[in-house]
Amino acid sequence: MMTNIIISGVGGQGVVTAGLLLSEAATIKGIHVVMSEIHGLAQRGGSVSVDVRMGDVYGSIIGKGEADLIIGFEPIETMRAISRAGRNTFVIMNSEKITPISLSMNDKEYPSNAELIGLADKSVTIREINAVSLAKKAGNYRAVNTVIIGAALALKVLPFDKAEVLAALNNKFSGKIYDINREALDLGIEQIQLNQTA
Repeated sequence: MMTNIIISGVGGQGVVTAGLLLSEAATIKGIHVVMSEIHGLAQRGGSVSVDVRMGDVYGSIIGKGEADLIIGFEPIETMRAISRAGRNTFVIMNSEKITPISLSMNDKEYPSNAELIGLADKSVTIREINAVSLAKKAGNYRAVNTVIIGAALALKVLPFDKAEVLAALNNKFSGKIYDINREALDLGIEQIQLNQTA
């Protein structure tokens, strides 16, 4: 058994924290995990990419076409990661745009999310969610990563259940912050379930 997850976004969005939470949930389930991070000027809003491999794996880098799940915290960064998707890859894309400096310096407009999704291979399943709005509804916009993890749980791609994620959240947060993240997890799960029944 093997599950390969790519998480991409920009510095400050909680990309690495999402990778750590997923890794901890897998470890609680008793699954072997290997994780690696690539930072590009992360503290200045640069790209951040995290590869998380679970199961019978040795190396930490996910090859082209080998991702089971791509989690994109930002639309352009999602499309950057989607080049590593295969035919059976699920993609969760947060709709919040963060304009890269390269666009604003050249007076170029940020493309619409529909235009970006149109560039992707049609065999890839992309689920777009407004994770920031849901995190704010839960009580704190910083819970975006937990909303997205909830969405990933609802897709049933992860090799563990909600109980392991709650245990991982409980190990990292306490009190009100834990409660907010638990609510954010539920909102992420509900959002995907609503989309599937619509």
